[in-house]
Amino acid sequence: MEKVYPAAPLEAPKGSGDVEATAASPEHQHLLSPPAPPSYDQATGTPAETTGPGVGATPATTTTQHTVVVVPRSPYGPEPMDIQCPYCHNHVRTRISYRPNSRTHLIALILCLFQLYCCVCLPYCISSCMNTNHYCGMCDHYLGTYDRK
Repeated sequence: MEKVYPAAPLEAPKGSGDVEATAASPEHQHLLSPPAPPSYDQATGTPAETTGPGVGATPATTTTQHTVVVVPRSPYGPEPMDIQCPYCHNHVRTRISYRPNSRTHLIALILCLFQLYCCVCLPYCISSCMNTNHYCGMCDHYLGTYDRK
């Protein structure tokens, strides 16, 4: 049986120092060394601008464009309102409930600091010190909140 070997070795022998002299054929050359990656100028098609800390270096002016995102406020107010419920599709008046917020607790804390202990419960009893939650009058789904500012 006859042994089958490549026509030329793919690697240089271990003892030889000259690699290019032993590289046999051009079809095997791409296996030995991959091509170098392209430069930045070749890859982008535009020359790179480099500025160093020189005396004559002038700063380049750049324009930035800012995007302003406007978030719509809640359509709900401090009183019950007539709406079409997005869940049950009935035209109903919203049911409201009041929930204390951080401002409510802050007012109560300030009253405690001034030693007005008998007035601490007042912010929890006044609806204008709390947020208003709106619920559907028919299906009782939560619809939104009016935040007191």
